Amino acid sequence: MLGLISIVIGWSKIKKLNCVPSSVVAVCLGLITAMTIPGSRDMHFISEIFLYLLLPPILLNSALRFRIESLKRTWLSSFLYAWVGTLCSILIIAWGILVWTSNSDINFSFVDALLMASFLAPTDTVATISLASSIDLEDTYFPEVLENESVMNDAISIVLVRLFSRMVQQHESLNRWVPMEAIIFTVLNATAGAILGLCGGYIIRHLKIKEMTFHFVSALFIYSCCEALGLSGIVALFVYGSTIRDITSEHMKSTISSLSEIVEAYVYIMLGLAWQNYSTANWGISFMILVACVVSRVIVVFVLGGCLRLCGRKQWTIRTMLFFSMCGVRGAISFALCMGMETDYTTFVRSTTFMVIISTIIIMGSLQRCLHIILLEPEKNMLLL
Repeated sequence: MLGLISIVIGWSKIKKLNCVPSSVVAVCLGLITAMTIPGSRDMHFISEIFLYLLLPPILLNSALRFRIESLKRTWLSSFLYAWVGTLCSILIIAWGILVWTSNSDINFSFVDALLMASFLAPTDTVATISLASSIDLEDTYFPEVLENESVMNDAISIVLVRLFSRMVQQHESLNRWVPMEAIIFTVLNATAGAILGLCGGYIIRHLKIKEMTFHFVSALFIYSCCEALGLSGIVALFVYGSTIRDITSEHMKSTISSLSEIVEAYVYIMLGLAWQNYSTANWGISFMILVACVVSRVIVVFVLGGCLRLCGRKQWTIRTMLFFSMCGVRGAISFALCMGMETDYTTFVRSTTFMVIISTIIIMGSLQRCLHIILLEPEKNMLLL
């Protein structure tokens, strides 16, 4: 594992290899290891360890570079894609799941399909931030929208996962109160998480504490409190980090960045190693659900992008919307949420979620840099030609 992590980190330091993100390399290394080394079968992706120990350092690193001021010019696009876009994607993917499983031995109800779509629809915070940071644009508008979207859609995805999971376990059917319940709890969870993160940040600023250990433990404490209360820990941690970023030293930021880099490499390698634990019996249906995920992303981006352009956001052109469509990467958070749920079709759901995550990381991650040059840097494209 240490050898694989060293390869991934070394890859990220070589500028000539930046066209392929280190996250893609890590997943591929994990897949190759799982296929060739028998001993790797003893290694498993444990969702609780990822969510409560490995995820916070990655989020804190991004939060210390995050600026709330960026929301001033991206707030409409960010909120629209994070919440309206995620809801629309869930509906489209759920419809696709019902269509492709209707003629199989998998008898999904609409609530089952909505629960599975809630895992698959949201873009992943860790994967999106990792890929967005590799985009070198003079105007940071789109990387900021990507980052804000992936942070804020965590609130709605967790609420919907818990809501639909409860309905599946209690054999409840959809009614007119479900959308209202989802919206109210999403707003409350995100708002309460942001307030808790803001209060923690202001307390630290008032005390003028600069020790890195205390900041790190405080961040973990705020994140764990939010998760224990059912609030959005990701939103809270981002607000906390952006609040204290001015009083943190460069040494602290550098140390947390190094820790985050190691943890990210480990997480992606473990995702690749998880391949050995899943059945390929229904991968034909899983592939069609992957197609539904990609199609839903394209539809949502173009519809919402068109609406934003009508509202005066001229950044949303055909080129930028094509590029943004290919940034719908799913990742470890979706996988961890899926691993924590038990349904009547647990094996199929987990195998399909794994396939969607690995495919989007490898395909979209590999193509993102090329599309960036072709669509958003036409002058470089002409030079290459």
